[in-house]
Amino acid sequence: MSESPVKRNGIAKPRRRRTTKRVASSTTDHILQAARNVLVRYGYAGFTTRRVAEAAAISPGNLSYHFPSKRELLQALIAWLVADYSGQFQTFLSNAEIPAGQELQHLVRWLLADAVTEVGVRTFRELWAMSLHDPVIRRATDNLYDELMAHVAALLQRSHPNVDAKAIREVVQFLALMSEGSIVLYGTRYRRAVPFDRIIELTIQLLERIAPGLQPTAAARRRRPK
Repeated sequence: MSESPVKRNGIAKPRRRRTTKRVASSTTDHILQAARNVLVRYGYAGFTTRRVAEAAAISPGNLSYHFPSKRELLQALIAWLVADYSGQFQTFLSNAEIPAGQELQHLVRWLLADAVTEVGVRTFRELWAMSLHDPVIRRATDNLYDELMAHVAALLQRSHPNVDAKAIREVVQFLALMSEGSIVLYGTRYRRAVPFDRIIELTIQLLERIAPGLQPTAAARRRRPK
């Protein structure tokens, strides 16, 4: 639908709604980044709209204009995380520097290493804690995992069209399981009886068994960086 023009001095000019939308989007992104920082620093117990407003350098009234309640802010934060991680996956899997046939190995190493960063650990542990007490947040968090897994599966299917879709879904869900398990076991205690690097290599070996089509060729293995 075209925008109705505004006449000035007899000349019709279009309304500048798109600029307003871009500004609004930039503002909400800024707020949601601040919300994640507050969640990481203070946890759910210390997550308040006033702290988010302070972190975003806006007034509480301005924050409530965009997000009328704490629950709506958290729901928007979870949706923002989905978009952010989806963008990271797409950028990573489209990286031309990754040798053909080695996408899975690089994806496993990148994703599991990212899972145990301080920001990743604190973000998802707090989401789990909130999900135990708020059914709306629980559904939003469950949807986060489903949407991310579906997105990664679609990206892998695009780069490996000859691999069975069911096998790719199994690979992605198993990888998600290993990623979340890594947060539990290695998120706050990195040194354990089995080194984390060994867990990563075992994960790669298991996934290659699940979907042999994602396994690199012998030539690709010889080119694998040490």
